[in-house]
Amino acid sequence: MCAISTITASRPGQVQSTVLCVDGSPDILEICRTILKASGYQVFTVSSGAAALDFLKLHSITAAIIDDTMPDMSGLDLAREIKRSAEDVIVVMYCGALHEEERFPFVDSCLPKGKGPVALRKLLGSLLQK
Repeated sequence: MCAISTITASRPGQVQSTVLCVDGSPDILEICRTILKASGYQVFTVSSGAAALDFLKLHSITAAIIDDTMPDMSGLDLAREIKRSAEDVIVVMYCGALHEEERFPFVDSCLPKGKGPVALRKLLGSLLQK
């Protein structure tokens, strides 16, 4: 669902993270945009893995939050491509078919889809503070 880069915020010394949400569902994209924007993130959305990879070619990011199933590629394939191009990017994936406890070398954290956007906001915040 999402990707993150760091930009300078309006106050000197303050940093704001930019989030790119990647999901095939416009409703999920809007929910993510709303909850993350309210939390102080700058939010961009795309509806496919290919569009996310195109976005990432033009923008430095800190983290990516992606869906596990998209029309053009799996979330695991997208995560692998993100880590291949930028190893230090944090990758969080919404998991439906996958189990939360499964571990992959290119996914930093899985979040079950039923947990919702508030859990996403909390998880993202904790990963960015590490």
